[in-house]
Amino acid sequence: MSEPLILITGASGYLGRHLVSLARERARVGAVLHRSLSIGRQDAFVLDIAHNNAVRELVESLQPSAIVHTAAVNPGQGTEEEMFRTNADGARNIAEAAVAVGARLIAVSTDIVHDGTAGPYADDAPATPINAYGRSKAAGEEAILDVDPSAVVVRTSLMYGFDEMDRGTATFAERLARGEMLSLFSDVIRNPIHVDVLADALLRLTGIECVGLLNVAGVQALSREDFGREMLRYWGVEGDGLIRGVRAADVSDSIPIDVRLDSSQAEGLLDMTFPGVNEAIATVTPG
Repeated sequence: MSEPLILITGASGYLGRHLVSLARERARVGAVLHRSLSIGRQDAFVLDIAHNNAVRELVESLQPSAIVHTAAVNPGQGTEEEMFRTNADGARNIAEAAVAVGARLIAVSTDIVHDGTAGPYADDAPATPINAYGRSKAAGEEAILDVDPSAVVVRTSLMYGFDEMDRGTATFAERLARGEMLSLFSDVIRNPIHVDVLADALLRLTGIECVGLLNVAGVQALSREDFGREMLRYWGVEGDGLIRGVRAADVSDSIPIDVRLDSSQAEGLLDMTFPGVNEAIATVTPG
């Protein structure tokens, strides 16, 4: 009997790459990419998850024991229509395929499904999105749990790591390198999580009896400004007076302000701790 296979969507993304690397230490892996990359591996598959028949055919051919669904169109990566096509319709297609082959489904969602007026949010807090990305991810959550009530939908926050810059920090660094002023939100509060900790949690969930919504985020709440400054400082990027704090509330009414997540249930369930940014940095930076 062949070794069980874990299928990972969004395998070329920041989380997906770390997840695939960690999963390959534990099981056979199928890596699903939206477009072809020069990775030269037989276990990688190009797939548009918005195409239902293609999703069903691939999943039925591979017969995975578990699917970890991370693929998404994030803010700044596409239009509202493209977000819904992937984040909602694509999520439903993945869930339908998982049910068809009896695969355990773990799907990644976001703290941005909340409106930011009632943090910290419990695992089962109803989605109250106030922007296109949040609405698309909330629709994806609903679709997944409607099709597959045995699935787990993990709500998480900003991701970072120490082997490569996360997408947000890399964008900030590029702007500073061009001498541009960088405005970071001082009033937006989130719970950043180390990408490897999140990847480990997602893989553990494939073998644990748990269903529904689950928060997995770092224990330390930080403003977007403080988090950005911490990451830039870690990577040795100098701001040279170009970084300033601004209030999101003064910029737009579609930016959730306080989207803290209570992840205590997941820590107990998975027998893990989700360290905060300062604690994580201290483990890799000489004291």
